[in-house]
Amino acid sequence: MADMDPTTLTTPWRRDPGETTPALARWVEHAFGTRATVEEVGEPGNGMSSETVLFTVVRPDGARERLVARLAPMPDVYPVFQTYDLDLQRRCMDLVRERTTAPAPVCRFLETDTAWLGTPFLVMERIDGDAPADVPPYVFGGWVMDATPEQRDALVADSVEVLAQVHTINPTNADLTFITGTSTTGSAMDAQLAGQREYYEWARDGVTYPLIERTFAWLVANRPAEPPAVLNWGDSRIGNMLYRDFTPVAVLDWEMATVGPREVDVAWMVFLHRFFNDLAQKFEMPGIPGFMTPEAVTAEYEARTGYAPQSLHWYEVYGALRFAIVSVRTSTRGIAYGQMEQPGDPDDLIMFRSLLDAMIS
Repeated sequence: MADMDPTTLTTPWRRDPGETTPALARWVEHAFGTRATVEEVGEPGNGMSSETVLFTVVRPDGARERLVARLAPMPDVYPVFQTYDLDLQRRCMDLVRERTTAPAPVCRFLETDTAWLGTPFLVMERIDGDAPADVPPYVFGGWVMDATPEQRDALVADSVEVLAQVHTINPTNADLTFITGTSTTGSAMDAQLAGQREYYEWARDGVTYPLIERTFAWLVANRPAEPPAVLNWGDSRIGNMLYRDFTPVAVLDWEMATVGPREVDVAWMVFLHRFFNDLAQKFEMPGIPGFMTPEAVTAEYEARTGYAPQSLHWYEVYGALRFAIVSVRTSTRGIAYGQMEQPGDPDDLIMFRSLLDAMIS
């Protein structure tokens, strides 16, 4: 693995809150009234693909509103994704909140005028809760690791219920063409695989990553029959939920939302914990073995939906492919910002190279 320590990773591509506050204050006056002010500007710790700003608006009548803004990445700071569709994220959250019990945030404003903060941004009502940390990863310590087995079981059960709720939305009962485009024919996984190939061609910037190429080939050679498609959250991991007393109170980060089999989300939830646990072992730490296992997650999903996820290993490998491409992009950004060195072997930019290699062997 290239020389990067996930326990100390910083994000120099993000703006300092001191830089953001004056511009945000001007927007607050525009949106809430000329005597409205902004206080308590800060940022959460999670997330690598965009900037998130927490702030409180004090209205002219003294009423206070605690809000959060998600900023599309600036184009000159090595964005993780080719495009960043805030309107798609807003529409997904609105749909999930209106149709299900999954706690998607209330979206208050979609600001497309880049004159305010230099990039479009989405403003949502702020929800209090704790997210399992990314930096350092929650498997290195913290409230998830300190929890009892019973508390972690409850977290898994209620997190899976979020997936079950999201997956009640599908192309037969909701218009999802704002995600898929106007075409209603063809395979959802054909579209997802083609999208990942396009993403890889952009992210690799002319460099060939043999392990990613082999993973694409493995997925084609071992592709199972395709189940019906539903709304996919896309980034369905516990680090993208806020919890109170181990119960999800907010479902965040809809930037990777798509349409596909339920297994896409179920496997992503399983794989991302597997990745973090593998990282802990590399640093000779115990991690959280027995937590978020494929058996536990799929059993819980079947108990709540009556549907037994199929061919989960294939979908885990697909999730690993998606994350490998993201890893290449974020690692390349780390090199550009002097956080790590360019390795001699391109595959070393994949943070979990040995794990992915074992998964397709």
